Amino acid sequence: MIQMVENKGLPTNRMVRGLLNVRYNIFATLIFISAILVISPLLPGVNWFKLGDFSLDMVNFYHTVMIPFVFLLILYSAELLELGATSRRIINLSTYPVLFLTALGTALFYPTSTQTADYVIQAMRDFWMIILALIFFFGLLFLPFRNREKFKKIWGAYSLILIATLSAGIAAIMGMIYEYGTLFGFSSLPVFNNYVSSIGGLQVFLGNLITSHSHEMLPAVMGGIVALAAVTFGYEKLSNFKRNAVNLGMIIAVFGTISFTYLYLISSFGTYVIPTVAPFGPGGMNGLALDDTQTGIVGWGALIAIFGLYYVLSKRPTDRLVQLSELLTWIATMAVMIGVGYAMEFNESYYGFGSPGVPPNGGPGYKYDMAFTDGHLLFAFFMMPLLAGIILLIIHYIEGHETEKRIIVYFIVAGTVIAAFGLLAYVITLFWIPEAIGLSLLVLAIIITTITLGRSSKKTSTERTVT
Repeated sequence: MIQMVENKGLPTNRMVRGLLNVRYNIFATLIFISAILVISPLLPGVNWFKLGDFSLDMVNFYHTVMIPFVFLLILYSAELLELGATSRRIINLSTYPVLFLTALGTALFYPTSTQTADYVIQAMRDFWMIILALIFFFGLLFLPFRNREKFKKIWGAYSLILIATLSAGIAAIMGMIYEYGTLFGFSSLPVFNNYVSSIGGLQVFLGNLITSHSHEMLPAVMGGIVALAAVTFGYEKLSNFKRNAVNLGMIIAVFGTISFTYLYLISSFGTYVIPTVAPFGPGGMNGLALDDTQTGIVGWGALIAIFGLYYVLSKRPTDRLVQLSELLTWIATMAVMIGVGYAMEFNESYYGFGSPGVPPNGGPGYKYDMAFTDGHLLFAFFMMPLLAGIILLIIHYIEGHETEKRIIVYFIVAGTVIAAFGLLAYVITLFWIPEAIGLSLLVLAIIITTITLGRSSKKTSTERTVT
């Protein structure tokens, strides 16, 4: 009996092979994410529905989920795009260190006596993630030379993944600079400290920096997911016309990503103030912020790509439903951001800036503005990208399990629709329970996906036995 290993050249040691098994590593990361979602009500200060921006406790919880999720996307993308073997080995071997440092950082976050250790641990994890992002980025740069035929067929999606990776990396560095400045200031860096003073001082700089970090990271990640979905669906199999329709959507999203990345760079590291497009109303309060128009371009590109992707949907009913649930997350995100978010920006004289009073200090509906801030962060900037990425894993890795996949889709569709309309109800009435019900269904979908992927992974070994 001869054992043959699919990944030729990899070490034959059983433990090392397990650490290099992308299915097992994806499963481990999903277990971590699912566990944090389940225990989140028990974490101190984690309140999913509290009017206004996330508290520091919520920010810590958010990053505890989303940083492993970004790692999950890197892990999956490296395998899907068949990056170099060395790059994939490094990324796979980083799974448990990234998860361990994230868990340890979260545990050390709460006691006052361990806060310094928490800063060190989370900084180590963040630096590690930056290194992985660079490895992934340079792996992408070499892809056209390693596999020219594949590149020619997916050049649109490839371009969006490349630019989205660069943008997300810039946003991550912004976050790290913000943390350093918040904890220590920049007095130990005289040249940089002088520059910060020249553009408004430490507090102004940090305020602009954290805004840019949070506003840039998620649109970049979501754009990358759109491109990954196109490749996962196998859009390179389409006719030239339909494939180029998808590529057109990708390039539109590339333009949006470059545009908002540039805006956030010059508004955080410079003195540029992002303007409101066509302001009107009392004090010019109403109108659409320029950066929101540019981040929205990513979503418009995704919607254009749907027209081409429709023709590559699977003929198998269950798999087709899973693919359609992926497209639903894009549509729901745009519906919330455009249908509710833009409408509120055009009526800022009522919704105000998060404080009671009259323009320009705030409007009578400021609490509803705070409800949208909280509600859309949870739905459009948390659960939708999380699901959009995880659905791709269902498509790519789960063979069979038709019943489980249908159940997952039912939870996704019901949860997405209920949460989207629940967000609208939250903004109108401040009643948050409908959105909470929808988000709970989506968490259940993630848990069932994790269990199903684990069962599927046991049946699919990286080794083949030949007699």
